[in-house]
Amino acid sequence: MIYLTGDVHAEIPGHWEQKKAGSELDSAKKYLEILKKNKIKATLFVNGKCLDNEPSKIKDLLKYDVEIGGHTYDNFGGMGLIKNYINRKLYLCVYGSHRYQKKDIKKTKKAFDGASIKMDSWRTHAFGSNNETFKLLSKNDVKYVSDLLGNQKPFEKDGITHLPVNIPVDVVSVAYGILKPENRDVFASCTKGRIEPEEWFEIIKKRVSENERNKIDSVLLIHPITMAILDDFRLFEKIAKFLSKYKSGKISEFGLIEYR
Repeated sequence: MIYLTGDVHAEIPGHWEQKKAGSELDSAKKYLEILKKNKIKATLFVNGKCLDNEPSKIKDLLKYDVEIGGHTYDNFGGMGLIKNYINRKLYLCVYGSHRYQKKDIKKTKKAFDGASIKMDSWRTHAFGSNNETFKLLSKNDVKYVSDLLGNQKPFEKDGITHLPVNIPVDVVSVAYGILKPENRDVFASCTKGRIEPEEWFEIIKKRVSENERNKIDSVLLIHPITMAILDDFRLFEKIAKFLSKYKSGKISEFGLIEYR
């Protein structure tokens, strides 16, 4: 089973990908058009601010076979490096204090309610959550979270079903800067060396094929705007064609679709 996910952000000042590609919702629409052609379901985790600021584009996305999940309201409000460091030191996560998280999750849910979209699923921006995040999400009726990385099986804890991303992430693995051959840990920090896009695709094929043989669900994170900037979705076309061989589901459909 394939659970393909993507993260979609509101405008981030100075963000180089957005400067080139424009609104991430435009990239998301092209992404979903490719998935529609290949009959693949997907989940897009979207900033609440997108729902408030670009409602017509959100409506366009809902015409596809997609689930819209929460992704914080606005990426922690444009947090700088100093606040990022302080939050990690004090709260052991970039999302910050209980008070801030509670306010941000409620604001995000309000945006979803205003767009008449049920916020069943969630991914914290930059995977920046902690146990407090999950407790708050549960209180706000979120049932599915994809906030972890690594070869972990999906699990349920305190009313939340967690679906860890177990396939290499594009922004971690794809080469934008200097290539470092020693980087073969595909779950390493994105500050480390990267690999060629085609090599990343080969790893995806190997991992997904192995998972299918072993009846393990594959949870992927591929950003629409990254695919747009990389090569105008040409690599993503090939990825979608490969993934179309397998059953796919939205995050909130986990456990509802038979594997075979």
